[in-house]
Amino acid sequence: MPRPTEEAGALKASVDPEDIPGIVEGLRQTFNTDKTRSKAWRLAQLDALDKLLTEGCDDLCKAMYADIHKSDLEGWFQEIALVRGEIYEAKQHLDHWMADEHVGSGLLNTPSQSMVQKDPLGVVLILGAWNYNVLLSLHPLVGAIAAGNCAIIKPGSYSETSSHTICRLVQKYMDPECIRAVEGNRHITSSLLEQKLDKIFFTGSPFVGQVVAEAAAKQLCPVVLELGGKSPCVIDRKADLAIAAKRCAWGALMNSGQTCVRPDYFMVHEAIADDFIKTLKRTIVQFYGRDPQKTKWFGRIVNDAAFRRLNGCVEDAKQYLVHGGENDANDRFIAPSVFDFGTDMHAFESSALMQDEIFGPLIPIFRYRDFDGQVLPFIRARPKPLALYCFTSDNELAERALRLTSSGAALINDVVVHLSNSELPFGGVGASGMGSYHGKRSFDAFSHHKAVMRRGTLLDAPQRYPPYSSLDEAVLRLGLHPKVSFHFTQMTNFITDKKNFLITLMTAYIAHQHLRSRM
Repeated sequence: MPRPTEEAGALKASVDPEDIPGIVEGLRQTFNTDKTRSKAWRLAQLDALDKLLTEGCDDLCKAMYADIHKSDLEGWFQEIALVRGEIYEAKQHLDHWMADEHVGSGLLNTPSQSMVQKDPLGVVLILGAWNYNVLLSLHPLVGAIAAGNCAIIKPGSYSETSSHTICRLVQKYMDPECIRAVEGNRHITSSLLEQKLDKIFFTGSPFVGQVVAEAAAKQLCPVVLELGGKSPCVIDRKADLAIAAKRCAWGALMNSGQTCVRPDYFMVHEAIADDFIKTLKRTIVQFYGRDPQKTKWFGRIVNDAAFRRLNGCVEDAKQYLVHGGENDANDRFIAPSVFDFGTDMHAFESSALMQDEIFGPLIPIFRYRDFDGQVLPFIRARPKPLALYCFTSDNELAERALRLTSSGAALINDVVVHLSNSELPFGGVGASGMGSYHGKRSFDAFSHHKAVMRRGTLLDAPQRYPPYSSLDEAVLRLGLHPKVSFHFTQMTNFITDKKNFLITLMTAYIAHQHLRSRM
């Protein structure tokens, strides 16, 4: 997501900045009553959030349409359905996630019981993002609730209607002593960042991410930063061009290109570039018609400042435009546009399209000849992206793309869809973010994994205390020998695992029955 381009904005704050300290303190007082620690409270609030999404679905979809012209169907499957899926998974696994994790204690700590206890952090702040306001404000909230925290949510302010709707529904459905939602401009955000919090979860631009990280550092507050960047998409000569064109057009143009994990720029092998561009242009027309402004399936740019920035990118690269380019400032509409820079690397990398994350329906293309000599150096010379995409049927090339680049995620022969898999971590690396979430990782992101050891008082090895005799030294050296310590821990872990214990008993029983039958 590019750096914000507007002033504080016209969105009316639901509270005054001076009210924020009192709101945070109220949440802190509630957390200190231990209300949120119980499984019953967590399940009740997950149910309440699910009810918010089902009963408030129409209101949320209307709000998304009002903000960025997102259709009801896309609002549902791109945002609401994903949050509901996260809720369902959290409810199904909550017992397991909350349970203490028993681990080995090591030879010198025997006898003892060691475990990892999952503690809630306290009061957490979730700063959502305007481009997928419902998803990016409420999806992290699932993990915060499942982990037993109080939370304050601030949706993205540029999408004013959805921000207001989210805050209204949170106030209606969620426990007001534990979960609050506030709306407003950057003055509200600044006040929130001045508070003593236990974790900040931010989705947005690297520029604002630095501001958040700096504010958090003053409080020694941990952060999850879900940022963005320019995610490359490589189209190899051995790619299935029809599939590549469909999936790339869908990923690059959904939400009118205002998606943090969209394929941001394309590097296409010169041998198939003409065919790919031809297929891509045909696919865009199939998706959105010859006049995309008339279809309900194509979105609008979020505000006038973003429109002007994107229109400037189009004007800058107009000589390379091969499809689209139409715009309507009154409707904040910019047509899906394709730019073919040919093999001119200088023109490609110096264009306005390549200076920042595009965040609009613009597709710049460079034609490469050598993957190892051009593509890899180009990608590796730039900040690590949130995702990398590569279309190819060449397994060796795919493996090189995966192993020789660094990105938050990497997909072969598809784009964007990895974020729908809760078994995969979603997050960036380097400039594209830190920390991850989705599924159990959302629970972990809002939990402290506390080391716990329980020891009795009957056995107390004298070798740990001075003065040390030669026998004490020998015992200590044996107990701390890497091989002895490691294998003892492995053995005790195996024995204490109930599953392994049952397997051992079953194996012993089968062996016993087999021996008896042979006697």
